Amino acid sequence: MTIRRLLPDDWAAFRDIRLDMLARDPRAFGSTHADWAAKPEAEIRDWLARMHLWAVVEGGRALGTAAFCRETAPSATHRAEVIAVYLRPEARGRGHMTRLLSALARDARGEGILQLELQVATWNSPAIAAYARAGFERIATIPRAMRDGGGFSDTAMFVLRLDRP
Repeated sequence: MTIRRLLPDDWAAFRDIRLDMLARDPRAFGSTHADWAAKPEAEIRDWLARMHLWAVVEGGRALGTAAFCRETAPSATHRAEVIAVYLRPEARGRGHMTRLLSALARDARGEGILQLELQVATWNSPAIAAYARAGFERIATIPRAMRDGGGFSDTAMFVLRLDRP
């Protein structure tokens, strides 16, 4: 098992886990399985080139992912959004998420990012617990932030300040 950054040449491994996460837990993500299933290789490569995506890899297969995307507004480039966080069911409960989020934070610090931010559905208690273990602080709740099927989900907003010891 290794934790490494996935790059454009890893597009097929990422596509595989991305489709898995969107099929298994569609309410937890802003993207849809249908959208990602239709994406051509070039678009997935481009997405990976723009993101800082880290993965738990075992036997050439991605078991988990977490990415950040830096804000582009000149006054906000010290911030980044955490996205695409997922562990396959067989990888859960083994400490991989803590290691994955630590690698993501180290990478972000190295890029000069001072704050990681994320949103997670308030019903997703395992994810909320993982973020808290990794040092993220809950700062707000957005009511009806995501529409899923016929209903809505509130999201909890978290931050991890990387300029603190």
